[in-house]
Amino acid sequence: MSARRLHPPFLGLCALLVALPAAAQLGGAADAPVADESGQSERITEVRVEGNRRVEQAAVARALRQKVGQKFDPSRTAEDLRALWALKYFSDVQLLVQRTPQGIAYVVRVEEKPAVRQVVLSGNDELSKDDFKDVIDIKPYSILDQSAVKRNVKKVQDKYIEKGFFLAEVTSRIDKTDNPQEIDVVFVINEHAKVMVKEINFVGVSKVDPDALKTVMATREGGYLSLLTSEGTYREELFQRDLQVIHAAYLDRGFIAARVDKPIVTLSPDKRFISITIKVEEGEPYRIGKLDITGDLLGDKQLIRARMASKEGEYFNRSLIARDIQTITDLYYDAGYAYANINPVTAVNADAKTIDLSFDVQKGSQVFIERIEISGNTKTRDKVIRRQLRIFEGELFSGTGLRRSREKVTALGYFEGVDITHKPGSDGEHVVVSVEVKEKSTGTFQVGMGFSNVESFIFTAQIAQQNFLGWGVAGSANAQISGLRSFFQLSYFDPYFLDTKLLFSVDMYKTQLDYFGFIRDSYGATTSLGYYLIPDEMHVSGGYTYEHVTVEPGTSTVNTVSLYGQFQSGATSALKVAWTWDKRDNRLFPSNGFLSFASFETSPSWLGGSFLFNRYTAYQRFYRPLPFLGMVFKVNGQVGVIQQHDPANHPLPASEFYFLGGISTLRGYALRTVTPTTLVGTLTSPDATVRTFPTGGDKQFIFNMELEFPLIEKVGIRGVLFYDAGNAFGPNEFLFQDVENPKLLFGLFHSVGFGFRWFSPIGPLRFEWGIPLVRRPIDQAIGFEFNIGNSF
Repeated sequence: MSARRLHPPFLGLCALLVALPAAAQLGGAADAPVADESGQSERITEVRVEGNRRVEQAAVARALRQKVGQKFDPSRTAEDLRALWALKYFSDVQLLVQRTPQGIAYVVRVEEKPAVRQVVLSGNDELSKDDFKDVIDIKPYSILDQSAVKRNVKKVQDKYIEKGFFLAEVTSRIDKTDNPQEIDVVFVINEHAKVMVKEINFVGVSKVDPDALKTVMATREGGYLSLLTSEGTYREELFQRDLQVIHAAYLDRGFIAARVDKPIVTLSPDKRFISITIKVEEGEPYRIGKLDITGDLLGDKQLIRARMASKEGEYFNRSLIARDIQTITDLYYDAGYAYANINPVTAVNADAKTIDLSFDVQKGSQVFIERIEISGNTKTRDKVIRRQLRIFEGELFSGTGLRRSREKVTALGYFEGVDITHKPGSDGEHVVVSVEVKEKSTGTFQVGMGFSNVESFIFTAQIAQQNFLGWGVAGSANAQISGLRSFFQLSYFDPYFLDTKLLFSVDMYKTQLDYFGFIRDSYGATTSLGYYLIPDEMHVSGGYTYEHVTVEPGTSTVNTVSLYGQFQSGATSALKVAWTWDKRDNRLFPSNGFLSFASFETSPSWLGGSFLFNRYTAYQRFYRPLPFLGMVFKVNGQVGVIQQHDPANHPLPASEFYFLGGISTLRGYALRTVTPTTLVGTLTSPDATVRTFPTGGDKQFIFNMELEFPLIEKVGIRGVLFYDAGNAFGPNEFLFQDVENPKLLFGLFHSVGFGFRWFSPIGPLRFEWGIPLVRRPIDQAIGFEFNIGNSF
């Protein structure tokens, strides 16, 4: 047997080796294969692989250029060696030939590279391993590939640059393990300090406010909050986008010849800051000269122009033109012209600095919807999707209907993506609309524990399904337990009861609440039936509630004689009507829109209840995004009034009245302490000491104002500044009149404060500090509160 070994450094000698005589190449004449009578090498009858552990023999045989059945050619061994090295599986390769009576046995003796046991990151304090899960492509148990390691070093470093760590250094090393056939690939990272954008300068900018350009950029100058926010972080891909945005900002101001040159990025001597200089050639702004619409017109041209944002004499604005194209397209789409084409035609007058603009319209054929096809819904039933659509089979095609349909299906919250398209139907007069959805999980199971300075421990658990069995109905079970309350609830909600516009819901619950003077135990159920006046926005509802309530004093030392009617057991049997108008952009975390609500609840004697009253409730909430720093402005105003039918014979227990204070109403004031009080004796003897006892108000007013802003957007942490005002008023008081505290401004308690919110996997967590502006002896200078749940 003769052998040939070739390592990577010697591949360049292959040509020389091939030129040598066959006997010399393969170790000498004695071991050389014997030629047949025709002078050619004997045929290969066998390929034998030795030393392989993970690489299959068939894979090695496929890589060889010389195959079984072919005549062996010593001059082609260099080709075989190259092919085997190209597999990148081996650290050593030997080719040997052995003569047998049948022919040539071609022996491939290999030494495999070790396998990767694991990939380790060392020194990554600022970025977690999850940040690199889509970056590092070396997988465990794959064969070590040094070129792949080098490539991944570069990818890890690029990720750090993307996150603003321009000085980060990344190297690699290979660590041996207890198993000689396995190694660990370690990426050694020296992050250094994060480089912050200190300043952004514009050169050549005189006709546009530089601050206006900075406002539209994603790259911002760093400030005092840069350690908490992403402000000041330089990211190359975002900055390249910023250059395009700056150019677009000039086009929207009429500068059609504006040019943004390649920027200069300078690193400070201490390598902590970078300065960016952007050179712009502005040119001159152009106005719109003549504005016209040509081609296949729908009705009066002036009616179309009245809907357009672009006007003659105003500066050319590319964004407005794009909006006008969409406006005209929607007009034609809504008239059934699904193939309408709007082409803007411009004529530049350099001397007058004007652009004549004409929208040429080719409307095509009017079409009807032949059918609507729904796909991708593996769980959700077709009818749940179809009832959200604002287009119908057999009707004229409608572009607005398509857009509204996509919005409505997306708003269900059942799908990761919704795509609605149209294609030609069976003839030129029909189209087929395709609704393609991608399902997502709609079930949740959450368990959480926390601590509050008021409620001590807090335990929450929830299991919910928003799309039960794909029918589009919601069901949930909730439990909350703390030092002051316990709450258990089962809920069911059907937004399209019996496939109609009716809403149907049922809630069953059991609660216990500690009011710091008495304890309220209750259990009951509520059912309601509603009707949409405006689909998915405005609805009215009517319902019935039965609730059994037990109210007992929280301490046995209170003189209950002077608190007649405050502690008793009984039932509420009530009817309720409500009106809701919900225009929020997100029902859970709104940032735009409003929510209006008003209700009337009555518990008359003929319904069989022991507590007889009327209750009026109304609130208005507004949400507005601010044009900077991702801020959201929120306002909530709420009024409540309760009237007793027969206070002498059927008094209401204290628990049915209003008690304010705490993180849900007036922050900075302790839970349920803002309420009318009365003096009661602690014992029944005449000389007993007295104390104030909360009795509750029959009227309440609450006002909350918040400014919410991102702190660490990546993990869902947002900051909040707030102002609260409110009070509960007794039967002998009017709204905004506090007899016990006559010096209160507008009869209200006021507070300000700050905090942060973490939208965590177990739900929204609130950490807030309230400062009462009107302090009573029982109030702290600043109060901290923690809670699980949204504000409003």
